[in-house]
Amino acid sequence: MSKNEIAACLLNRELGDTQSFNILEANKYWSSDMLIKKATIPTFHQSASLIWISGRLNLIVTLDSRGRVVCYDAFRDYKSLCLTSPSEHVCKCLFTESDLVLIQKSSDNNSIFFIRLSLADLQADKVQKIRILEDIKICLDNFIEFNEKSSTVFFEANGSLQVWSLQENCLLHSFPKSPDLKFAYSSGCLIYWQKNANMTSIGVINPITHSCKQLSLVSDNEVCLCDIVQDQLVVCMNGCHLQIIDLNTCQTRYLKKGTPKQYFQMTNCEASVGIFNDGTGVIISKELREFRAINKGYWFADLFGKSILCSAQGMEIIIDGEVHGINFSPKKIQQIGCNPDTQDIYIAEKGVIHVID
Repeated sequence: MSKNEIAACLLNRELGDTQSFNILEANKYWSSDMLIKKATIPTFHQSASLIWISGRLNLIVTLDSRGRVVCYDAFRDYKSLCLTSPSEHVCKCLFTESDLVLIQKSSDNNSIFFIRLSLADLQADKVQKIRILEDIKICLDNFIEFNEKSSTVFFEANGSLQVWSLQENCLLHSFPKSPDLKFAYSSGCLIYWQKNANMTSIGVINPITHSCKQLSLVSDNEVCLCDIVQDQLVVCMNGCHLQIIDLNTCQTRYLKKGTPKQYFQMTNCEASVGIFNDGTGVIISKELREFRAINKGYWFADLFGKSILCSAQGMEIIIDGEVHGINFSPKKIQQIGCNPDTQDIYIAEKGVIHVID
């Protein structure tokens, strides 16, 4: 998206359009084999590693290993604005529709709390922090995951598993927790499982439809992955092939490549990506699409349902299964991210962020 389009989007918001952050949804197509770097930004984090980077509209936000959060403004030659004081330590960041949400550690114990910053304020160089989910009293070890698509947070508290809305600032669902069960939260559903004699029982609870589906797998190997992609349960057990089970028909497909060495879920929960030891990757959706993935490890981001994988050595970027080169040679890459509004890709290495068109 051009600067003029972003500026028009901001103007609409100032005139009262509360949906201005979501009006630009055009997919981008990378037809060239070579991706072009359009800017390199020196970072605030010269002596720390970046562990998260993402963007909305003209803003790029980063989180480093020391818990500092910094915002860069593309309208002002990527001028930086630090959002944390030296005594503050942020663990995780997430964009919602119109805000940036931070999970921050307490300075005197291991508890965490939630902070919201308006994107409109950040664009005006205002750092106004608003405490949200104030009723939540948990430590960092009890936090499980963010869900960016639904703007929810999932954690364990008071002997139950709870799902809270970051937008509505309220409890959405609460599930009793059993010490005999292991669990995950995916696509708005709670997945739980338990090993029995030569069997593993798995259940999927959908709190919206008030339904519960139960399955049994003939294996007592440890479950290392449970995920839901388009009404399909993706299960992987140690030493076994990955299984994809249709939750409507209970039909099972086997991806006979062993255990994935890396697994990533798209933000929209419509697909996921597995990287395997045989030099291939697979995009898992209603269909399975295999692609070449010969490097040892990849960083992951996604944009409009397209997976973006960057090899750890910076040799190539794989977008939706298609391999692209880049017109520069980054050193050891720390993290990648993207911006759904400008449709840029960010590659972070020590001391700099590269903006890829």
